[in-house]
Amino acid sequence: MRAQYYKINLNKASNRLDQFESGRKKRKIISLALFFILVLAGIGYAGYKSYKIQELIRSQEAELQAIEAKIDRLEASSDYLSPEDIFTLANVAKNRMTWSEKIALLGGILPRDVAITELSYDDNINAFVIKGISKVKSDLKDLDLVVSIIDILKANTDFSSDFAEIKFQSSQRVKHNEQEIVKFEIACVLRS
Repeated sequence: MRAQYYKINLNKASNRLDQFESGRKKRKIISLALFFILVLAGIGYAGYKSYKIQELIRSQEAELQAIEAKIDRLEASSDYLSPEDIFTLANVAKNRMTWSEKIALLGGILPRDVAITELSYDDNINAFVIKGISKVKSDLKDLDLVVSIIDILKANTDFSSDFAEIKFQSSQRVKHNEQEIVKFEIACVLRS
């Protein structure tokens, strides 16, 4: 009979330990590899975002330079309006005197027996000149008649507010078709 041999592995338990240890090392290496891949992916993403932000900053800086160059060209041109120009224009528009309003007021405040014959502007004295005629009144002298018209103009603040002075210029009694009338001239001096 033949002898039977049995092979007994006494290191079986240590083999399992080696396998466990080897599996643990593999998992550790895979975990570290995944960690480094994730870190590299994060660094790559941050680098990409940083590049995009730098690109955006460069494009906005270029746009800003283009706008500044355009502003410089506009300021150098004759079409440029500075903020001071705009505020000055707004003040002029706000404080300007409207002649149509003054003329409408004039027609409404003068007595019915007074007719305006001419309205003009005199550059020499910087005045709005009113020429007109009125019936002669027996109870008033010619000068008193014109002064009463001036007083009416001065009393209306809507009319007189833009004038520094409303003054007598001249008056003359004339005969027209057998009727006597007083021709007068009043100067409304504008404020400087």
